[in-house]
Amino acid sequence: MKSLVLSAMICAAAVGSSVASTYVPTHSVKTDKEIVSDQKTVATFKQVIAFHQRNVDVLWQQYQMAEVRIRESRGNHAELERDEAFFKGVYQQDIDRGIRVKESKKAIAEIEATYEKKHAQRDTRERTEVARLQGQLRAELNNEKKRFEKAKKQHAKLVNEETLPLLKQAEQHFAKAIDRANSFDTADTTIAAR
Repeated sequence: MKSLVLSAMICAAAVGSSVASTYVPTHSVKTDKEIVSDQKTVATFKQVIAFHQRNVDVLWQQYQMAEVRIRESRGNHAELERDEAFFKGVYQQDIDRGIRVKESKKAIAEIEATYEKKHAQRDTRERTEVARLQGQLRAELNNEKKRFEKAKKQHAKLVNEETLPLLKQAEQHFAKAIDRANSFDTADTTIAAR
């Protein structure tokens, strides 16, 4: 009988220990590795948000530099004005000296008419190039917004109280940049440097 009781106790102990070792608690506690991994993922998401915001700023900087390059390219209004002043000055010297006064006045009038046409042509060319540039900027901003939305979907599980303000700020940044680009009035682009 002792052996029967002893066997029963051993069996109970064996069954108890096997049940205890297979029990998984319903609330899992994250390990240090999982917490570090989550923090790295959140940090990566923050960097993605900052990266897309920076891309918007870079697009605007590139646009502004290209616009300045267009306005300051060869044959710009300042060069036209210098050339006009030089040629008018040559004839004005003749007028001041009393040499060929009538012909010099006629030549000055012709120079003014010629350079008025050149300025109008330059205005048209600049407006066309700036309008093309503005279209490219709008397209690039929209492409960047799509890439941002795709990244946002990929990291949707990481939106929390830490990343939500950054996400909202980035969305506002995109909205302002796109609204600003859409507000260009290409028909009313004026040449301020003139």
